[in-house]
Amino acid sequence: MQFLERETKRDALNGQGYLLLDSTSTDFSSLKEEPPFIMDAGVVVFVCLAGEGKVAVDMQHIHFRRGSLVILLPYSVIQVVDISEDAKITLIATGMGFLEKLAMSHPVENYVEKIREIPCIQLSEKQLVEAREIYLFVERLYREASGPLKGELQNTLMTLLSLEIVTLFSEHQPAGKQRLSRQDQVFRNFTISLAKNVQTQRTVEFYANEAFLTPKYFSTLIKKRSGKLPMEWITERTIVLIKFLLENSNKSIQEISNELNFPNQSFFTRYFKQHTGMTPTAYRNKE
Repeated sequence: MQFLERETKRDALNGQGYLLLDSTSTDFSSLKEEPPFIMDAGVVVFVCLAGEGKVAVDMQHIHFRRGSLVILLPYSVIQVVDISEDAKITLIATGMGFLEKLAMSHPVENYVEKIREIPCIQLSEKQLVEAREIYLFVERLYREASGPLKGELQNTLMTLLSLEIVTLFSEHQPAGKQRLSRQDQVFRNFTISLAKNVQTQRTVEFYANEAFLTPKYFSTLIKKRSGKLPMEWITERTIVLIKFLLENSNKSIQEISNELNFPNQSFFTRYFKQHTGMTPTAYRNKE
């Protein structure tokens, strides 16, 4: 999405992207012409203020309208399917640090997992007005922050924003446990790390080491918590990335293999064929 690339600001201290776009000055209808893309710059939150539309997130279609709050997590494949001419949307883009804040800001639920399952909630009119007021307040202070404590102030404002988002999601979810179980903690941290590292790290050992667990015990916990083994999660996200690059870039098979840190093109081709039934070249020609 070119407007995201054009408008994103980078804080010099912590590298966390932060963005406010007022849809009154943006033609969102043009997004219908853009191909699918991978959300690789961090977390994107948008709130629909008027109109309606439909966006595909990892092939799941989400309909939004006034009051819809949508959170798009890193390395999701996104495509705007439809959007009305009168759509007005406020967008927030953040870096990976915001994902950690979102996951750790409240002990009631694993919100990263919840968001992957249900990335859109519908706010009441009262919630919408209050959320917009809070966001505009945070955005203004973040933008105007200066002085020796600028970084600390901006970090605090991002925490406030993440708490507000978690509060809104908690009001739309069934009450959960007051504390995360060990399995919840391990799986939550795994989803965060996977979003950060999937392009270069695809071994269970890497993620198990981060959790200070043996690969066998780590795999057992992830399987019990999510129904999938860690390698299944890793492979699923990797194949999504490869398909996206094959469909939406002019990079050669070798360049894609290098970008995704495969040892060589031959191994990359075998890996893709094993999980899809066709070679990267055949898949690209088919598309």
